[in-house]
Amino acid sequence: MEVTPLAPMQLPQRSQVSPRSKDSIPKFARTELTLGRLVGKGGFSLVFEVVKLEVEEVYDISKRSASERREVAKESIDENGMPRFAVKLLRDDLIDEEHSKGVIDLAVEARFLRRLSHPNIIAMRATANSDPLESRFFIVLEVLHSTLEERLPEWRRKINSTRSIWCGPMGYCCVDKDAIQATWLERIGIARCIASALNYLHKESIIYRDLKPENVGFDPDGQVKIFDFGLSKRLLPDDRTANGLYRLTGNTGSLRYMAPEVALNQSYNTKADSYSFAIVLWQLCSLTVPYAGYNVRMHADLVVGKGHRPHLHRSWPLSWGALMQACWSSDIEERFDFDRILAILDDEYQVSMSWRGASFSDIRAKKSNKVELELDPKVEMKLDADTRRAVFEPGDFEMTGQHHDIDII
Repeated sequence: MEVTPLAPMQLPQRSQVSPRSKDSIPKFARTELTLGRLVGKGGFSLVFEVVKLEVEEVYDISKRSASERREVAKESIDENGMPRFAVKLLRDDLIDEEHSKGVIDLAVEARFLRRLSHPNIIAMRATANSDPLESRFFIVLEVLHSTLEERLPEWRRKINSTRSIWCGPMGYCCVDKDAIQATWLERIGIARCIASALNYLHKESIIYRDLKPENVGFDPDGQVKIFDFGLSKRLLPDDRTANGLYRLTGNTGSLRYMAPEVALNQSYNTKADSYSFAIVLWQLCSLTVPYAGYNVRMHADLVVGKGHRPHLHRSWPLSWGALMQACWSSDIEERFDFDRILAILDDEYQVSMSWRGASFSDIRAKKSNKVELELDPKVEMKLDADTRRAVFEPGDFEMTGQHHDIDII
């Protein structure tokens, strides 16, 4: 089979883009949006394609507002008639407690996305013209066509399909190494894009706290975009402790990717994102699920308590393993920040461009054997369960009605 070599990935520039002005985000009424198919579903929200965005003059509040709203409406459909935007809104089947959490979760996301602008962070194009703490509030986002979670098994199938004959001790014969090399280049490029987005957030004094394959998407052009900022938090000087860590909510995110100090409700800093990144990077390399078969008790004992980490394949470049080991270290001080992570990944990407039949390209992607342990079902829980809790941390909001627009968005 002939394989076309993968073209070099266009990596985002290291320079940061200035955050948008608050006034540059248009507002729409729900009646101005025509929704299409359901493209995403979370614990609190639903995401639909916007198949039509029709401006109604009655909702124009100024000439500038009218101009911005019409400009966004024109961009909502591409030249082929395909939707470019999606709307994220609150589910209508939530119980009271979940409904309250969902309202705040969406308001927090809107607050952050209004101020963020980076090629690897999903862009918010508009919001509802209602108060962010009302049930009818929504946000209009770039549409994404797939997630990293969906790409992982696709790569696994692609790699396994390139192997035709098992030759025992000699490994696979007739391996299409060019095709495998192409997937390695794609994956290391994606890791670099994720790191670039997180580095930008940290420069803005924002910790993400929810990095996982489900929250990494791809737009119609294949550009990497991280999304879902409901757990993000701006780091405030008043929350900082004497050792440089921050007093923040513990047990936040998905346990499979959660740093030990977060799981233990200890103080932490942006290097909690470094830990999550290391686990995601391992998953990009292995194409298997980290800690497969673990439940909460096993994770707490082995990973959080005893420092167990995923196995590094002996055929991976030593520099990759060293990066993972540094970033998932139990010692926060040993973890790399994203300036350093980016520099390493830049070098690794350039090196990977020159690979020709490297031995580590012969790794066979397969599902990990699951570890079985009998436990009381009452204490079992998937490590992917979202531990999200919408609590007010210092500096999040002013709970006064007339300040909602100012403080949340």
